[in-house]
Amino acid sequence: MYRFFVIQGVSAILVFGGSKLGLWPVPSLAFLTLFQGVVAVVLTLLVKGPRWWLPLQFLFLPALWAMARGAIPAGWYGAGFVVLGLVYWNTFQSRVPLYLTHRETLAELDRLVREMAPRSFVDLGCGTGTVLCILAAHHPDIRFVGYEVAPIPWLIGKWKARALPNCTLHRKSFWNISLSEFDLAYAFLSPVPMPALGQKMIREMRSGTSLISNTFKMPGMLPHSIFLTEGTMPLYLYRQEGNGHGRIPPACS
Repeated sequence: MYRFFVIQGVSAILVFGGSKLGLWPVPSLAFLTLFQGVVAVVLTLLVKGPRWWLPLQFLFLPALWAMARGAIPAGWYGAGFVVLGLVYWNTFQSRVPLYLTHRETLAELDRLVREMAPRSFVDLGCGTGTVLCILAAHHPDIRFVGYEVAPIPWLIGKWKARALPNCTLHRKSFWNISLSEFDLAYAFLSPVPMPALGQKMIREMRSGTSLISNTFKMPGMLPHSIFLTEGTMPLYLYRQEGNGHGRIPPACS
């Protein structure tokens, strides 16, 4: 996320520094803030930042400027608070923010699903359902299931999956379900719940099944494989072996 603010800073320096040097006219401060938003969008595209950053990059400084001028009615702040609550929901309790899987990582995940050919796949905290819907469209013979507690991301995911008969999203915590029915699980959480997730895998997943964690390791458990994609964080593949008691093999050399 630090890249977001770096882009904001660089674009602000370019725009406002250029105006001081007389490189372009300055009709008004409002014009400069909008121009900075355009430059921030261009920089985001150049560094291949997430697409969902684009409207945020464009609106970030203009919104701050409007707030400073008192141009935004007070009711909008309350509405914004409600919307953020519906998006992030129990983040304060779970310590798991809304992470969106990078497209390069998703392509690697798609390759792994094709090679592993599971009969069922579960996304633990599926957010807006992007991972599930893309994989379900590419692999119609696999059953895809997602669990998400935040209302707005879940609704977005349900809408995306409306035409995919092999994809189901539940508004429910994955901590309250058993992983025993799934061949492959995927999680993009945070460091905080990873110890508990490792124990859940050991208790519930069947022998021969696997869990892929995006970015974050499960402490005390060695991944079976680690997959790296350029410019993104690693995918850690953990495999349940033995009789279901969770003996995790050493990392592959």
